Amino acid sequence: MNRVTTPKAHTDTLCKCECWCVSVTWDAERIEELLDALRANRGDTTSVDVKLASGGLPDSLATTVCAFANMPAGGTVLLGIDERAGFDPVGVDDPAGLASGIVDQARSLVKPPPHIDTYTVTVNLAHIVVAEVTALPLPERPALLRGQAYLRQADGDYIMQEHELRMIQRRQLLEIAEHQYDQQPVAGLTTEDLDAAYVDSYLAAVRAGDRRLSTRGDDEILRRTGVMTSNGSPTLAGLYALGDYPQGNYPSLTVTAAVQLPSNTGARNRDLQHFTGPLPALLEDTLDWCARNLAVVRAYRPDGHLAELPELPLSAARELLANALVHRDLGPDTLGIGKSIQVRLTPSALMVLSPGGLKGISLQQLESEDHAQAAVNQRLYAIARRLRTADGLAVIEGKGGGIREVFRAAESYGLRAPTLIDTGVEFKAMLWRPEPDRKLPDAALTVETPPHVRPSRNDPRVSAALELLGEASIQELQASTGLTARQIRYSLARLMDSGFVEMNGRQGVRGTTYRLRREPPHRA
Repeated sequence: MNRVTTPKAHTDTLCKCECWCVSVTWDAERIEELLDALRANRGDTTSVDVKLASGGLPDSLATTVCAFANMPAGGTVLLGIDERAGFDPVGVDDPAGLASGIVDQARSLVKPPPHIDTYTVTVNLAHIVVAEVTALPLPERPALLRGQAYLRQADGDYIMQEHELRMIQRRQLLEIAEHQYDQQPVAGLTTEDLDAAYVDSYLAAVRAGDRRLSTRGDDEILRRTGVMTSNGSPTLAGLYALGDYPQGNYPSLTVTAAVQLPSNTGARNRDLQHFTGPLPALLEDTLDWCARNLAVVRAYRPDGHLAELPELPLSAARELLANALVHRDLGPDTLGIGKSIQVRLTPSALMVLSPGGLKGISLQQLESEDHAQAAVNQRLYAIARRLRTADGLAVIEGKGGGIREVFRAAESYGLRAPTLIDTGVEFKAMLWRPEPDRKLPDAALTVETPPHVRPSRNDPRVSAALELLGEASIQELQASTGLTARQIRYSLARLMDSGFVEMNGRQGVRGTTYRLRREPPHRA
């Protein structure tokens, strides 16, 4: 080895965040494990970069070192790996010279220079140089290379944009105040700009769950819980969570979803949607979009009954979406310049991209079994805990450990572990799709029920209203049940999929009515 410095330790395997770290030192076995992971990923990652280095230090190495120095967890460079030959460890001729050259290059070109630990590991008689780049402390960022700051994205390095640099500066100077963006007032609006049905549900949840507020008036509860200010304007958190149309004031609160098609199809994407409305509606609509676009897997349950399940666990997708919605950055350098949440279904994964990186918590803590919690938007988080979607589930459980449940759900489906990536200015979560013709494990058949067959707590009320009315429109069902149109549509979709209700007309067309089927569906 070139150095005896022990690198920072947190795990001895490839982290699910794709950050390669070691507990004691590098050896051939760990190199091979890393290369296997890179082959499965079909390229470098946001925290690992391999280079051939057959003619000495590559010209792009300084850029990569600069980018890793600006990443929250740093990164690792391997020299002597031929990516084009399937990540074959071909080695380098002068490992000691290259190792010292990396450190010298960083000291002379990157300002301020990051700390680098270097190692030489022999793999199949080939000498591989490993360079671990330690992230610069937040007060010292950004690292600059010839006056430019860089970050990692996917398998490459890119120049940081102005708003990303401002985000770092704001975190350095106003890190505490940054958590207060969700409390800023939205001037010119009143309670009339909130969705009455969601407000009623929220008030009922507050009174049921908080003894001190159980007898208070509506206005006082909304003020004391951060939905409204003392001047009668909604806060950003209140408008985002309960507003009738938050996007009128903040267009970036939209969620954009699209199915990304393979490059050889000619078209770039399909089912491009821009979802609007308050936070629970955004979660419902985006999750329904996911369920609609995911493939369906048919398998027999242990009891012999045929089950139809989505290819990915929707409980995991819901958790990732809810976290992105509640913990997204609400500062002027994201919300103010049009940075919205992006959802992409690619041929290999469901990706959720949220503006702003992790704050107050590391990837390792987020993935740990210790149920770490860190609310980026404290008021919004508190409000979201008391909000429920039409299926009766809370937007955020508020118990911590939600990300661990994502990993458990993926494991129960026999899927590759999800990938979480934090660049400091964006957080990306990837739920990997299964291989073609993959058989669902028995665990998936017993723990996951897709939303289109999951009973809703409002189903009996809707069924009873149809029994009474005989045939009714959504507006008539609203008047009869007291439910919102969204809740009724949710129940009707489940009841129709289950065969208990039939539709007369077309969905979304005025005048369409619904009625109970004269004969109940046959059940084997």
